[in-house]
Amino acid sequence: MNKRTRRVVRCTVLGVVVAVVVAAAIWRSVRPDATLTVIRPRTETLRACVSEQAVTELPHDQLISMPIAGWLEPITLREGDRVEANEVVARLDTSDLADRVKQIVQQIAALSTRIDKSKDNRLEEGMLVEVNASVKAVDETVKAGERKVEAAKAVADYARYELGRFQKAIKTGTATELELRKAEMAHRKASAEHRSDVFELAAIKTIAAVSHIWPKFVKDYMDLKSYDRTRYRQQIDEAEAALAIAQRNLARARIRTPVAGTVLERLQTRRQFLPAGTPLLTIGRLDDLEVIAEVLTERATRIRRGDPVEIHGKAVGGEPVGGEVLRVYPAGFKKISSLGVEQQRVKVAVKLARRPPRLGVGFRVHVRIYYDQAPDALTVPRTALFRSAGGDWQVIVVEGGRTAVRTVRVGLTSDERAQILSGVAAGDLVAASPSREIAAGMKVQFVEAAP
Repeated sequence: MNKRTRRVVRCTVLGVVVAVVVAAAIWRSVRPDATLTVIRPRTETLRACVSEQAVTELPHDQLISMPIAGWLEPITLREGDRVEANEVVARLDTSDLADRVKQIVQQIAALSTRIDKSKDNRLEEGMLVEVNASVKAVDETVKAGERKVEAAKAVADYARYELGRFQKAIKTGTATELELRKAEMAHRKASAEHRSDVFELAAIKTIAAVSHIWPKFVKDYMDLKSYDRTRYRQQIDEAEAALAIAQRNLARARIRTPVAGTVLERLQTRRQFLPAGTPLLTIGRLDDLEVIAEVLTERATRIRRGDPVEIHGKAVGGEPVGGEVLRVYPAGFKKISSLGVEQQRVKVAVKLARRPPRLGVGFRVHVRIYYDQAPDALTVPRTALFRSAGGDWQVIVVEGGRTAVRTVRVGLTSDERAQILSGVAAGDLVAASPSREIAAGMKVQFVEAAP
């Protein structure tokens, strides 16, 4: 190869190298730094909501328990059975209860018979008449005895006077010994008769004193019978109260439900002796079913009574069920999340517009509680938003093939969309889900997706 040829080869190689370098520079200048999926903000009615898991509950249920101690017959009702108000849901063995009622009825009858007998005072009244007559006769005898004692005393006094007169006369010789002996005899006889009459009067007075006790004894016995009647009436009152209890217990042996509803739980099944108060059945009205959600307290402050709610999930079925907020509980509580974060939550009760046929108590569902809405709101996906180092909301927009970072002001948010109050316009191209590698000023290729 001559000198000329070598020069041509070198020039050719140099030209190729230069062309490759220039081509590479040109390609690098036009090659995009990244490919972005962008959307255009859209105008719509945005509804702000809180989404949470929830569980169904009954605000109240009816616990059926043993009204009294006794033998429970087997309960045939099962969970899910429908019962009507005042329907018999359980039974007790009534043998002992019925016998107790009969026993008290017989006791009352016996007491009533005693009262009737104690009211019959004919014998006592007849006896009282006889006793009063006897007392009167004895009193008259006492009076006669007193008069007899007075007469005997007068005779004795006269005999003593005559004896004294004859004793004086015998000294003067005007009376004989025979007359004196007769006077002494008459005095002794009169004194003896007087003493006898006194003793007889004392005996009669003793009899009279005893006889005066007889009317009081009869009256006391009649008063005792009156007291017995009062005591029997008190015993009847007590027995009637016991009878009322026994009859109520007999009626309670047929255990009824005070409300209509569905059997939620059967706590006893077999025949057994149970004390009073033992739980038997739980009955509730499934139409009163509520949904209880546990909402973060900062979100719960936005929720008001009457806010619309959507309930969905496998327990509900294919179509969501509507509802509304019934109440927000006034007291919050602490709860540890699945990630181990301590959260402050509060319960929110939701009333169902209708109950799905198979939805029961304690079922897990999901709720969306809509607490606000913004008509004609300019929205972007929530994935388009990110926080700046200062905490401001920002988005990535594409202008002239390059990226730019804009600070935006966010209004209402839902699970998927966020309202933009300022910072972007309806026609702007906004990165749908920017990554951390995207920075301002980057040349990008974009694909526009549906908003």
